[in-house]
Amino acid sequence: MRFRAYLCIPRLGPEAGPLPAVMCTPGYGGDTPHTSWWGLCYDKGFCLLVTYPRGQGESAELWSVPEGLTKLTMGLDDPAEQYYRAGYADCLRGIDFLCSREEVDAGRIGVLGLSQGGGLTLATAALDDRVRAAVAHEPFLCNYPVAVATATTGPYLELTAWFDKHPERRERALETLAWFDPVNLAQLIECPTFLSIGLADTTCPPETIRPVYDRIPAFKGLIEIPGAGHGWEYDYRHFDDLWLRRFL
Repeated sequence: MRFRAYLCIPRLGPEAGPLPAVMCTPGYGGDTPHTSWWGLCYDKGFCLLVTYPRGQGESAELWSVPEGLTKLTMGLDDPAEQYYRAGYADCLRGIDFLCSREEVDAGRIGVLGLSQGGGLTLATAALDDRVRAAVAHEPFLCNYPVAVATATTGPYLELTAWFDKHPERRERALETLAWFDPVNLAQLIECPTFLSIGLADTTCPPETIRPVYDRIPAFKGLIEIPGAGHGWEYDYRHFDDLWLRRFL
């Protein structure tokens, strides 16, 4: 399966040597523009790979979720068919690509994202020990049983509607999603990891994220912002810079 990504490399000259790199991934809508991350590349000296997993953003014309389904509701009866099995694999292929580039120091690769991008960040850090630092803002995809009971806005409502329509398949669906839930992957994360929580977030409620943070055994950091909802309107860039520059 093919997907698309953008690689940005700062022009620091050959004397700079191989540079640290950061892979960023989009929110659930899939179309976060790659230009939104350029500050990390040109201002901070990181190589930057913006990866669009299959069916999302720049990759949408190469493959699409089957009609009538969404990324969340696809393959709920079979873990082998659930979207995020493939979505996570695409993120690991993004790390493969970075490690193949001579401009990149393969020993200094980080991952970064918000919302779905935050969930993809946590999964990638858990599944690939080449990741040396991770920043996950308001991560989505976390703690599904709690999410469907507490989220009042955003994509988790797709699952709520699906459960209402197929109540007899709810238990099986949650068993399938558990395979891809960062709350069950967090104990595999070995790199320094930073999370953020908006205390007024109704899309990714705080109670879906805190258990993930608690299970990460690696060095970690957390900020909880009173009154913050879901999105980039808060000053997360400062934390990105501090964390990634420190550990990469």
